[in-house]
Amino acid sequence: MVVLFADSGSTKTEWALSPTVSSAATSPLRFTTSGLNPCLMSDEDLQQALCSEVLPNLSGSSVDVVRFYGAGCRSVHVERMERMLADVLGVGRVVVASDLLGAAHALCGRSAGIVAILGTGSGSALYDGERFVEQTPSMGYILGDEGSGAVLGRNLLSDIFKQQLPPHIIVAFHARYGLTLDDVIAHVYRQPAPNRYLASFSFFLSSYRHDAAIHDFLVRHFRRFFSRNVLPYHSPLLPVHFVGSLAAVFSDELHLAAEAEGCRVGRILPSPIDGLLANRSMWE
Repeated sequence: MVVLFADSGSTKTEWALSPTVSSAATSPLRFTTSGLNPCLMSDEDLQQALCSEVLPNLSGSSVDVVRFYGAGCRSVHVERMERMLADVLGVGRVVVASDLLGAAHALCGRSAGIVAILGTGSGSALYDGERFVEQTPSMGYILGDEGSGAVLGRNLLSDIFKQQLPPHIIVAFHARYGLTLDDVIAHVYRQPAPNRYLASFSFFLSSYRHDAAIHDFLVRHFRRFFSRNVLPYHSPLLPVHFVGSLAAVFSDELHLAAEAEGCRVGRILPSPIDGLLANRSMWE
């Protein structure tokens, strides 16, 4: 039986086509496409992306099961996403679940823990080894998503244009991007995928992460992630495991923020795909 795994955020989707444990042990086919978020995309957009980006990578491959874990895959969108994947990819069995559950399967397997995502968006849940027993709503980059790339970028832009950062940081930012306030307003309020646009400024934060002002900025926002998304579980003995590019890049700052909030960071994976492949025996 061949399983196609997918971990999809708002920015990108990582795919891995692999036999299960009981099949011949061959290296999985892996590829990356644009993000597929049913909460933000129409049926037409989803279909176009699947046809133009996914199908060409699967040419000549037989798929028995698709396990798709994605941002925006809340219960109201699951059936729609399952139908879309089944119709376009021609697969009889499709399982769609949240990206957070994918992170839990990748990081914890059958063990209990607190699972968190830090990428373009953010989220967390308390996992008992089989299911989520409690979950703090992420609420998106306007109302929540603390510590995410989109929220870090949103606050960085605000601090830059409101002169809240040291002059050398402001000068460096303008030299790098050459953006006017009108440019920023147009991108955020008038163009599609503003969350991706905002998250793109995490590259600037990474370049200046050792500057005292940016270091403090990062730790402060990661502390908000822990205080608003982890502490409400009242489970200080459980490790907090992370997936996401942001968590991997800013691991040092994340550890400092966790310690300041009385939390303990466990495993960090840039992407859950490796963990999903390692734990694929869970679905045999």
